Amino acid sequence: MFAFVTGRYLTLCDIYFKIIPMEMTMPLRQRKKAKTRQALIEAAMVLFDRQGYEATTVGEIAAAADVSRRTFFRYFATKALVLFPHQDLHLDHFRELLRDQRPGEAPFDRLRRACMEMARLYMEGREEHLRQQRIIRNSPALIAKGDQFDEDWRALIKEALLLGTAPNKRTERHAYYLAAAVMGVIGAVMREWYDGDCRADLAAMGDEGLALLEKGVNGWIEKA
Repeated sequence: MFAFVTGRYLTLCDIYFKIIPMEMTMPLRQRKKAKTRQALIEAAMVLFDRQGYEATTVGEIAAAADVSRRTFFRYFATKALVLFPHQDLHLDHFRELLRDQRPGEAPFDRLRRACMEMARLYMEGREEHLRQQRIIRNSPALIAKGDQFDEDWRALIKEALLLGTAPNKRTERHAYYLAAAVMGVIGAVMREWYDGDCRADLAAMGDEGLALLEKGVNGWIEKA
């Protein structure tokens, strides 16, 4: 998971988020694997764009990437996962950000900081995200898969809110409610961002949404 480059340790998230060029961090064998994986992702995106997710087969993706079906399944357990290629890396990076506790920082402030960092990374890959979202919106199966992934993000947020507390049934329930509310705000912000072709400042939008959530309904009514 970790590589050592220019005097610091970095995760695979740095590589996939293009902070450090892949050529500087991976030995030849790993670079070949990464290129095959990327070729499968690109072939899938082109085919999904052209003929739709449901109408595209794994065999067609493999053929377009000039590999076998068996090779495809070495990289992706299912056809759906090729459209969410960095999901695990995103989650790992978000987890690291949430666990970065700074002196005097409240749990919600730490959560906000982590969300703002993820928003900036999403903006760097806005074209890829917009292309991906257009495919997902036309497939009920992919929408359902995205909903499943949302539960993973919700669990990380709940875990972050519980850091430093003495968990019991009540606090865990409340943390789950708050995590669900945060995910509701994030979902609404992401939909608005996609609807605007990912042109807006996602970090600013997210910060506004989380600030509104933090103040609560009563605070909004007083200002409305």
